[in-house]
Amino acid sequence: MNKWISDLRQLGYANTTVATVIKVLSMILTDAVDKGLIFTNPIRRYRRRGRRSHRIERERVWATPTEVLRIAEQAAAHGGETASLLIITAAWTGCRWGELAGLHRDNVDLDRGVLIINARTGSLHESAHTRWLGSPKTASSARTITLPPFLITMLRKHLERHDNEFVFTAEGGTWLWRSTFIRRVLKPAVNGNEERPLSGVRTMPIPPGLTFHGLRHSHKTWLIAGGAPEIAQAHRLGHHLSNRVTEVYSHVAPEVELRLLNDLQRRWHEADRNVKAHPAAPEPAHRHISGPTAA
Repeated sequence: MNKWISDLRQLGYANTTVATVIKVLSMILTDAVDKGLIFTNPIRRYRRRGRRSHRIERERVWATPTEVLRIAEQAAAHGGETASLLIITAAWTGCRWGELAGLHRDNVDLDRGVLIINARTGSLHESAHTRWLGSPKTASSARTITLPPFLITMLRKHLERHDNEFVFTAEGGTWLWRSTFIRRVLKPAVNGNEERPLSGVRTMPIPPGLTFHGLRHSHKTWLIAGGAPEIAQAHRLGHHLSNRVTEVYSHVAPEVELRLLNDLQRRWHEADRNVKAHPAAPEPAHRHISGPTAA
């Protein structure tokens, strides 16, 4: 693996391009594992060369669409349908935790099929004992995100079931605590709790180690595998784009967005079929990718 990566760099490929190649290859190998064509995904973390060669980059875990659905199912057992939909929405939009936890229902326009991250109040911030609405991570994070059709339907049904001011809330309509959600819902849904015999709800490990931010990284990985241009990825994830690039993108955005949404819709249907055809989750695949991620 290290030799191959070194060869790619010697051929002149940028680090970001090499990281993209590794991610796509890892997805292909994971599909091969799922279909029984190979036993394991051989991609592992590798040591950086140069002056920082003594350091190993932190491994980042991402999930396939099928794994996200399995996680969402297990999350529903711990946190209800809201938890399940929150996880699905994060994975299929690339939104950060605060952007979804602080999402006001007025910023979800399902007739247009978009959700809006407001520049002034688009993120829920949290400290030890308090929460507040404020600006998202960067100025570029204020954006409008298009939704695939299946997610429009799910969000519409969800909003019809409650009249809370915010889309994703705890019981009683209050904001979610990130730390509580991670501890009580996400970690058991991702890592499983088989070693805790007294647990009321038994869950299996899916992709152990996946974090909530890993859902955003998963979304970026799907976009890369689906052939979405880097500019479309940046626009969707809220990364910085120059004014000139934004102007150029605006002329081709509708066509690019349609292809992107069709690919996300396809991934949903394939994942849904996989889960229905194989209700029991297989042994988790080990996919740790080193390199740039979706911040």
